Amino acid sequence: MKRSAMVLASALFFLLTVVAGAYAVEITADMVTKEGKVTRNGKMYVKGNKYRVEKGSSPMFVIVRGDKNKFWQVNSAERTYIEAALTPDMRPNVEEKLNGETARKAMGTETINGYAAKKSQVTVKGPKGKAETVTQWFSTEYSFPVKLAGEKWTVEYKNIKKGSVPDSMFELTKGLVIDTTEVPDVLH
Repeated sequence: MKRSAMVLASALFFLLTVVAGAYAVEITADMVTKEGKVTRNGKMYVKGNKYRVEKGSSPMFVIVRGDKNKFWQVNSAERTYIEAALTPDMRPNVEEKLNGETARKAMGTETINGYAAKKSQVTVKGPKGKAETVTQWFSTEYSFPVKLAGEKWTVEYKNIKKGSVPDSMFELTKGLVIDTTEVPDVLH
């Protein structure tokens, strides 16, 4: 009896490991953010629950480590970083279910930048509990959004590539000094 329970437990552990690994998305993508008349280009790296967001030519970038429950905002020009405990608002909206989602309405499918995507109108709880409507175009091929749009902003992901992302992309480089005077930006 003990032996069959151990075999069953081992098989279940193996299955969960394989299934979890199958859903651990590794992606790089170009990111175009528009807020009003301001357009910013950047880059997004994803490996499971680890994210890195680079903001174009800015020396500032963000690393989100879901596995460590940490958020780092790095200033590579000054060789400093800010660390904070991870909150849901600090995670990039790159999963199908959005942070603070309270309702979802399917709106069919569309092709955005060459990617077939499910289009949805999503209601999210925004800052101070205020409801906000976001339109999401989510690629099931990549398990990744190709576009998100709010009332005054959009984020588009282009040149999406699945493949191995080095763990070093989600680590602090040696020689950085913690900056205790700044408050980290929250991702949108």
